[in-house]
Amino acid sequence: MEFIIRNQAKISNKYLRFAKWKIRKLSEKYGELLYSEIYIKQASKSPVVYDVTIKMGIPGPDIVVSAQSSNLKMLWSTLSQKMKRQLRISSSRRNQKAMAQ
Repeated sequence: MEFIIRNQAKISNKYLRFAKWKIRKLSEKYGELLYSEIYIKQASKSPVVYDVTIKMGIPGPDIVVSAQSSNLKMLWSTLSQKMKRQLRISSSRRNQKAMAQ
């Protein structure tokens, strides 16, 4: 799986490693994740608000999730839940199509 990270907010690498780890775990569970693009930018300076968008390439239409927060831990938690929900929906749709054929 390929990771593309655009870190315009210059956040520390520990958060980037955590995001990659979360995406790898989701890929192992739901499979067929081809690539992941993570876009991070700073939405405002005072207070600091981060805007993160994650695009996950799967067979069929790509999944795009995004969130904003000033707390990076809460931001990654929210994004993780959104990615999990979207991958679960996509996986169930693929399974339904396969069973219909």
